[in-house]
Order: sequence, then structure tokens, then C-alpha cells
Amino acid sequence: MAGIAGSLHIQQLVELLAVVTSLPDEQSAVQGAVELAAQALEAEVAAVVLGDRVAAAVGFPTGAVPTGELLAVGRHDRDWIDVPGLGRCTAAAAEWAGTHPGQLLIARWGDEPFPADERNLIRGMARTLDLTLTMLRTLRAEHEMRQRSERQAEENARLAESLREQQRLLLHLSVIQRAISRRDPLEEILDTITAAAHELLGDEIVGLWVCDAEAPDHARLRSSVGLPAKRLPALLRSEAGAAGEAMRRNDVVVLSGYEHASPVLRALTGGRLCASMAAPVHESGQLTGSLLVASYRPDRAYTDGDEQTLRAFAQNVSLALTDAHTFNKMHQAVHDTLTGLASRGLFLERTTARLVEGVAVALLFIDLDRFKAVNDTHGHAAGDELLVITAERIKAQLRTGDVAARFGGDEFAVLLCGVTGIDDAVRVADRIVRTAAEPMVVAGHRVSVDASIGVALGEPGESDPADLMRRADIAMYEAKRNGRARYELFSEHMRLGFAEVA
Repeated sequence: MAGIAGSLHIQQLVELLAVVTSLPDEQSAVQGAVELAAQALEAEVAAVVLGDRVAAAVGFPTGAVPTGELLAVGRHDRDWIDVPGLGRCTAAAAEWAGTHPGQLLIARWGDEPFPADERNLIRGMARTLDLTLTMLRTLRAEHEMRQRSERQAEENARLAESLREQQRLLLHLSVIQRAISRRDPLEEILDTITAAAHELLGDEIVGLWVCDAEAPDHARLRSSVGLPAKRLPALLRSEAGAAGEAMRRNDVVVLSGYEHASPVLRALTGGRLCASMAAPVHESGQLTGSLLVASYRPDRAYTDGDEQTLRAFAQNVSLALTDAHTFNKMHQAVHDTLTGLASRGLFLERTTARLVEGVAVALLFIDLDRFKAVNDTHGHAAGDELLVITAERIKAQLRTGDVAARFGGDEFAVLLCGVTGIDDAVRVADRIVRTAAEPMVVAGHRVSVDASIGVALGEPGESDPADLMRRADIAMYEAKRNGRARYELFSEHMRLGFAEVA
């Protein structure tokens, strides 16, 4: 359930960014943000506080916004608010700093505090709103400057460049977030982020450092520009310069020079680094690494805009890592951990769905012959390797839309969808029998196994997979009785014979 919530939160952040960036002015963006935030968190109250005023709020009667109570929640002086008609509501707030500080406040009826994942979502929404308001203020300032005298032309040009940088940043973030929502490979997404940071900030080096799962005091370079990520060993976080310091402080860090860097980094850069900046990244709310930019230029000075840009990229790294972790947990929950095939539960779910849809299906129940001998002779590791190879051989015989599963031990099942008759199932079963019998090398030994397969066709109107599986299982035992290394098609006379044996 937590995995599904994590993916939903990412979609909600992307939706918030898409909506508020499409609005024409600051007030519209603030109002749109509070309405979306209340909807996403199923909250009765949402508000945005800018300075000492409530800029927008939903959930209160007209003219009855309790400004003092909302400001107290924003200062973290209290974690509840009294809402007319509802009573006491639990509240949470997330703030942003900078030249225009503010807070996003959420309140929901009841005494239950907001869980950690929802607080992370509120913080993400606040940061997205901050970025949007900054862009809108820049646009407004640029428009005003155009109306001023010729003496301010240089300032206008600077603001226009700043606007272009903001637009480029939003474009990069949009590309990254679409890749996350499509679930592109994680390494590709991380490489896209480091490349975008390199292009936008212009520094010679960009590096994403992630803590080693087995040695948390070490950080490993996961993606980079200007550093050999694949050849660089894990470094102690205390020796990773600005990257390690950002992890220690859990905040953006700017360093001049690189005297605190490890000897490895100093050797790779020839001691030429003059400035570096790093922002922390998180996975599922937990600190897990940092995103670093570094320059060889002696005059390099990082601005507030540079810091904001780096924070935005670091937040997208956090989104990508969290989404990948959540998706992997969801995948593992419904797939066999050894072979990657569907689990029994997922297989039954897919089979039931196809039967209910009225799709013509065939089910193959597969049991390996002589597997126990390999397992006993060469050990469980060799047996596991044999199962992985066999799973790949089975998958290679299937079409798009078919489902292969491991039921445990040396038992497999295959669901063939959209078959036109028994001949389709026979062809697949025959291929699996032949490919399973091909010798393979496991643990340095050449071994062979065979497959006994039972084949059963789905019957018109059948919606419960239990009897279909039972028929395929009976046919599989018939194949074993008839000499193994073969397939048998289910027929009703087998059911009687199987009952007599049982």
C-alpha cells in the first residue's frame, strides 16, 4: 500500500507543477495550489501564507479565515486549528526560504497526525509552489523593466536571461518528470539529471553520490559528468568534500577550493577545483546521498539562482530514487525472486482476468524431471542456476501477452492467451519440452533435465481458474506416467484414472 501511495504522490507533484505553471499570475498560482493540495491530501483546509498574510485559503466560510491561527501553524507554534462547523483539525505546514518566504498549510479533521509520506508530499508541493512563484515574479519584473528608461536596458537583459534560465530549468524538469512517470530505466533518468545540471549550471563536473547500502558511511558515484563513475571507488562520506558535507548537514553546501577532498578526487582533477556546491538527495524521505557541481574556474561564485537550480535537480533525483524503490518493491511482491517470473498469486489473477474477459486460453503445467538429482549432487546454488536458465528458456518460447510463472520448487506454469485451438498449445508445449532437454552448464558441470507438461484448454464460460489448473496438473502427471520428457493433453478419462491413483 505504501508503494502505491508513493507512486500516487509523485503523480500529484507532477500534476501540481503542470497546473500552477499554466496559470497567468501569482495569485492564480497560489489559489490553484491550495485547491490541488487540499484535493490531493483529502483535507478540509489548505492555505498559503506569504510573510505575515494569508495569500489564499480554502475550507473556511467567507470572511472567517483565522489569520492568527494559520500564522501560528506556519511558525510551528501549534499543530491544530479550530475550523467553524468542523471543530479541531490536525494541521501540518511546510515552508520555503529565500527572498519571498512562505508556508503551505494543510489541516484535516481529527486528531491523527499526518504520516511521514504525506508530510514529504506537503514539502514537495511547497517547493514546487516556491519555484513557480519565483518564475512568475521574474516574469512580472521583466515586464515592468521593459517599461522603464533606456538606462535600465542592461538590467532588463539580465532579467531576460534569468527568465530563459528558469524556462530552461522547467523544460528540463518536465522532461525528467515525464521519464519518471513512464518508469524509464533509473540509470537513464539519473544520467539525464546530471547532464541537465551540467548544461544549465555550466560547471565542468557534476556527480551524484549515493550511500552504499552495505556500508552507509561510504558514498558511491552513481552518475556523473567529468568523472569516471564506473571506475571511481566508494569514498568515505567524510572525505567526499562538498558532497559529504551536504549529506552531513542535510542541506545545500558551498565550498571554496577542494582541500578537504579525498586523495582520489584530487588526483582525478589534478587539484584544479576552485568551487563546489552540493545538495542532499533522499529516498522515501531518508537521506541517501547528494548531487554535486564543481568548477575549475577561479572566479566561480554560486548565486541564489544556482542554489535553487541545484535543489530542483536534487529533488528530482529524490523523486526518481523513491519511485524506483517503490516500483521494485511492488514488482518483487508479485514476482518470483529467483527467476523473475510471475508469482502464483499474480498468475492466478491474470488467468482469472483472461477467463472473465472470455479470451480463449490454454494452461501448461510444467514439472522438471531429474531436477532433484542435480540439486542433491551439485548443491542448491547449482539448482537455483538451473531454474533461472530453465525460466529463460520457457519465456523464450512465449508470445507477447502470454504469462509464465514459477509455482515453487521445480514447478512452472504457462498461460497462453488468444489461442485458436489445441494446436497452438501443442506447438508451445513441444518447443518447451525440446528446449528444456538441451544440456546446460551449471556450477561448472554439464547437466540435463527434462520437462513433463500437462496441457489443458479453457472451456467456454469458465471463469474460475481452479479447475483449469487441476486439469493441466492431471495431464502433467499423465505425462510423467507415460515416460516423462513429454507433454499430454487433458481428457476426461485422465480425471478418473488420476482419482484412482490418488
